[in-house]
Amino acid sequence: MNDSLERYRDLLDTAEFEQLLQAVQRPLPSAIRINTLKIAVDDARRTWPAWYGWQVRPVVFCDTGWQVAGESIARTLEHKMGFYYIQDAASMLPVEMFGFEQNGSLVLDMAAAPGGKTTHLVCRMGDRGLAVANDANHRRIPPLRAKLQDWGAINTAITTYPGEQFGSWFPETFDKVLLDAPCSGESLRTAERRRTRPVSARERQALNRRQLKLLVSAFRALRPGGEVIYATCSLAPEEDEAVLDALLNLYPRQATIETVDHLLPRPAPALVSDGERAFNPQVRRAVRLWPHLYDTSGFFAALIRKHDSVDAQPVPPPARSLESAGFTRVSRRETASVCDHLLQDYGFDFETVIERQALTLWEHKGSIYAIPELFLAHFADLPCVATGMQVGELDEAAGVVPSHELVARFSAQFTRRRLTLVDDQVGVWLGGRDLRGVQTTYALGEIILLEDEKDRFLGLGKVLGNRIRNLLPRRLVY
Repeated sequence: MNDSLERYRDLLDTAEFEQLLQAVQRPLPSAIRINTLKIAVDDARRTWPAWYGWQVRPVVFCDTGWQVAGESIARTLEHKMGFYYIQDAASMLPVEMFGFEQNGSLVLDMAAAPGGKTTHLVCRMGDRGLAVANDANHRRIPPLRAKLQDWGAINTAITTYPGEQFGSWFPETFDKVLLDAPCSGESLRTAERRRTRPVSARERQALNRRQLKLLVSAFRALRPGGEVIYATCSLAPEEDEAVLDALLNLYPRQATIETVDHLLPRPAPALVSDGERAFNPQVRRAVRLWPHLYDTSGFFAALIRKHDSVDAQPVPPPARSLESAGFTRVSRRETASVCDHLLQDYGFDFETVIERQALTLWEHKGSIYAIPELFLAHFADLPCVATGMQVGELDEAAGVVPSHELVARFSAQFTRRRLTLVDDQVGVWLGGRDLRGVQTTYALGEIILLEDEKDRFLGLGKVLGNRIRNLLPRRLVY
């Protein structure tokens, strides 16, 4: 038995420790979470298992999550097009712990990369309000951005700052903050691609200090009455219960940990003690997902409520306006023209989307972007990597050439300029090649939607004299 398991023997009774030993020997089940921006769960359940030979069982604490057995879940068209996210079931718990009673929430995902929990937030929010996806590691931003593009997220902004700064830059600003904290990854049970490793006591204490700094920043950035979710993919008490205990010591009147028993059919309480010290009794209300409880990896999460203001010393954040970055607000007349082009050419009612999701159009270097109004209201001068969605490119002849992201998100609502491919053509297309010898009634130069015989969107193409040029983004080519 390895040391990482042995240190947990005294934290469980004999029977449960044996269950834990058995669980960590089993392969971790694959799991996916469905993108309800693009498909209803019932429609996915009716089709995907039959198409791919999957056996699925629901994730008990996530209505959009499945554990899946069967053919590879990473090679499907639906995965490529962002219809689901591959994610360990345990990682679906934190976002489900939030309560979203209102539209228009302002949410911070403080350590967002690679983007799984941000995509979950976007769905829980109905892609309204604003989700700020931040990660301090610049190298992790490109895959985070690509994931949000593939997901079809619009009401988001991506930033790359130290999470410790948000509490001073934006005190009492956010309705909700998710801190999926950097941790040791001591989950006791991992997928084959992510092996366990030894973790020293010194590393655990260093992580504890950093995690507490991040959690304090998250708590300061939260408005009174708001919620923070603190989560780690580690079961080490130093990174879990001890961090919560320290926060409660700092803010005994302002912070409480709330129960989420309604989400869990089987209790999964946090520890009252690590064997050396007793924790604040509230800490037990957090969730400690041992691997044997729900057939997942180990995980820890807590819902923290902020009841009152805390002392803060505001510090001005970095500032650079959209205008200074080369963006120009699109006038009402020009916005109406963009919407008219999309409606007349593609049958897509973009005007309703703009109104429902509270968006404003901006132009930058010949491209049109839809930017959330909440971003403009709270963070218009904060330099960010990206915000909103590229709607398309301006074209003198065509008016507006829609972006892949826009069409992939709303493909079912694009009722015109569609062309159905047969199976042998689909393989050619998804391989990134142009289609030759295809008969179409569309005019030269027109941008059209390609779909398969199951009405699944395959990408955009440009009609040329003897072929349809493949406009599928390179990251999606098989």
